Amino acid sequence: MNIAFYSAATGMIAQQGGMNVTANNIANVNTVGYKALRPSFADCIYTEQRATEPEWDTGHGQYMNKTDFQWDIGGFTDYGQPLDYALPNDGFFMVRDSEGRDYLTRDGAFQITNVGDHWELVNAGGDFVLDYEGNHITVPFVAETEGENDTATTEIDYPALTEMIGVFTVPNKWGLAQADGNHFLVTDRSGAPEADLEADKLQYYLERSSVDIAQEMVNMIVSQRSYQLNAKIVQTADEMQQIANNLR
Repeated sequence: MNIAFYSAATGMIAQQGGMNVTANNIANVNTVGYKALRPSFADCIYTEQRATEPEWDTGHGQYMNKTDFQWDIGGFTDYGQPLDYALPNDGFFMVRDSEGRDYLTRDGAFQITNVGDHWELVNAGGDFVLDYEGNHITVPFVAETEGENDTATTEIDYPALTEMIGVFTVPNKWGLAQADGNHFLVTDRSGAPEADLEADKLQYYLERSSVDIAQEMVNMIVSQRSYQLNAKIVQTADEMQQIANNLR
């Protein structure tokens, strides 16, 4: 009876964790470059039912062992913005926050910001976009002459800027760690990022989230039903314990 109680209790905790992953995926369905997470569960402990039959071991309880990225490309949307970029490959952009921490991301919704006497390329969160050498990108400009009066204007040199934006790959992208939103952290399991000078960049496009909202709704229903079943087992085990105590 105690086995039933604790197995169901750990099941409730595990399914709550799975529901949190699903809720996070749904919340990021419109986040540019976001990669959906998939929870993986494992047995807590095993009990040997018979010494002569070791293969009869029975697991008791479960826990959320890990979460895996779903690296499917979410598709591309043209928003008509020349500072939007998408990667039709396994590469990542690299950005650096105000505290000097570097992240990988598939989010190419870039902007420019004034830094002293020049402009630098940043993302929507204000993180600096890095070039292939890991340095901030100073936005190049080109002077153009327009109209009958030869009016001079200054425009961003988009071809030059596109060449400057760094694209990086890692030996094992499944080893990356989840950071905030659509940012990823390099780990020992992922390996160090390497510049990919041959990787294509699509200007004017952004990559959509890889979240499949229909599948996430199915996952939510499965987690809810499993949670309810485990809760019923906890209730039943508790009632049986009360009956046993009253019989003493």
